[in-house]
Amino acid sequence: MKIGVSDLKARPGGELEFKAQEKWSYLTTATGRIPIVAPVRVSCKVTNTGRILLVKGQVATTLELTCDRCLEKFRYSVVASLEEEYAGAAVGQAAVGENEEPGEVRPLEGDFINLKPAVEEALILALPMKWLCRESCRGLCASCGQNLNEGQCQCDTRPVDPRLAALEELLRKREGEN
Repeated sequence: MKIGVSDLKARPGGELEFKAQEKWSYLTTATGRIPIVAPVRVSCKVTNTGRILLVKGQVATTLELTCDRCLEKFRYSVVASLEEEYAGAAVGQAAVGENEEPGEVRPLEGDFINLKPAVEEALILALPMKWLCRESCRGLCASCGQNLNEGQCQCDTRPVDPRLAALEELLRKREGEN
C-alpha cells in the first residue's frame, strides 16, 4: 500500500487525497496472526507541511477473532484513525523538535510513502484489550468446559467456603463408603 508523492514533495502546502483497498490474509501481532476476512480500506489526505508529509485518515476492515471467554470465533469490524508523519532521512532528523523523540517521523522510500506498517499499527492499537463475541458472553464452565452460551452444564455450582473444603471432601468419602 504505497502512495506516490513525488509531485507533492515539491509543493509545500499541497494536499493529496488517497483511497485504496487491498486484500490482506492476516494481521501479524506480537502474539500471532489474526485472519482478515474483508479488504483493508484506507482513506486519507497527505499534506506537505514544508518540513514533513502528514498523513491523516482512516483505516477499516473486518477481523476474525477468538472470544476470550468461550473460545468461539467471531467477526469484529474495526475502524481506526491514521495519523503519521513522513520525511526523507535528512529531513527526518531536522523535523524532530525539542519535545519529540527520534523515530516518530517515518521514513520516505524515495518518492513513495509505504502505508502498510502504519496501517497495521493502527489496526492493532484499535483492538480491544479483551476480545468478546458479545458483552453478555457467559464463557466456559471451569469444571467441565461446557460453553455456557449454548446451555447450562450439570456441574455443581454451589460456592464452597474454602475453610470447609476439607470437611466436604470427608463427607464425600463417607457417602461413597455407604
